[in-house]
Amino acid sequence: MPELPEVQNFANALNKNYAGLKIKEIKFHRENLRYPFEKKELSEIFALGNKFVGCYREGKQLVLETSQGSVNVSLGMSGSFKPIHSSKVKEKHQHVSLFFENGEAFAYVDPRRFGFWKVKKANDPVTLICDPLIQKDLEDLFLTEQVSSKNCSVKDLLMDQKLIGGIGNIYALEALYLAKISPLKLCSNVTIKEWKQLSNEIPKILLKAIELGGSSVATYLSLNGTKGSFQDLHQVYGRTGENCLKKGCKGVIQRIVQKGRSSWLCPFCQKE
Repeated sequence: MPELPEVQNFANALNKNYAGLKIKEIKFHRENLRYPFEKKELSEIFALGNKFVGCYREGKQLVLETSQGSVNVSLGMSGSFKPIHSSKVKEKHQHVSLFFENGEAFAYVDPRRFGFWKVKKANDPVTLICDPLIQKDLEDLFLTEQVSSKNCSVKDLLMDQKLIGGIGNIYALEALYLAKISPLKLCSNVTIKEWKQLSNEIPKILLKAIELGGSSVATYLSLNGTKGSFQDLHQVYGRTGENCLKKGCKGVIQRIVQKGRSSWLCPFCQKE
C-alpha cells in the first residue's frame, strides 16, 4: 500500500508534468472502484478547456485540483498514475484516463481496485490531522493527554489516520526502530523523552524516503515507471532473522504480528 512518501512523489510528479495544462477529456473505463464514480460531477470538473491547477497531498490521499473543482483520490492498495503515450492502447487495469489539449495524458491504474475518486465538496468538513512532516506538530500531539494516556500500542497510534495523516506500516516501524521504542509499547508507557525522539525521527525518515522515491517492496512504481530505492535503507522492515544494524548491538530482527499485520523490531534495542 502506498504510504506518505510514495503518495507525495506522485503529487510532485503530476505537478511537474501537468500543472497548468488545459484539459481535453476525461474517460472512465469502468463504473466503479471502491465506490461508484460520480461521473457527472467529475466530467464537469475535468471538462474541455478547464485548467489542471495541480495536485497536493492530504494524509495518504491526493487532491487533484482544476479550475472548476477538486477531487480526492485514494490509491488504495495498488493505485498509481502512469503517462499515456497512445490513446489507442489501454492497460488491463487502467480505470481513468485524463487527456490534455497539448497531447499529454495520464492514467489511473489500480489492479486491486481499493482506491477511489470522490468529488471534494465545498462544504465538506475540514479534518484537522497532524502532518508527520512537521516535527513540532508531532511533538505537540504526542505530549497531549489524549495521546500520552492512550491504552493502545505506539505503532497503532502512528497509523491512526484520524490523528496523523500518512504514516503506514513501513515508516512507523522504521521510525520506532530509530527512536528505540518497541512497536508493542503502550502509549501510556512511553516517556516524554521517547515521544520527543520519535517526533524527530519521523519527519527525517519520511523526507529521506521522498528524496529516494519511496519504497518499492511490492508493486509501487513512480510516474515514470521507476522503483523507489528507500527499501535499500530499511533497518527492520522485512529483515526477519538478520542482524541489527546498530553498532555494538548483537540483536537479531524479529517479526511479530500486531492486529493482523507484520511488525519487525530488534528485541535488544526496542525493549517493551
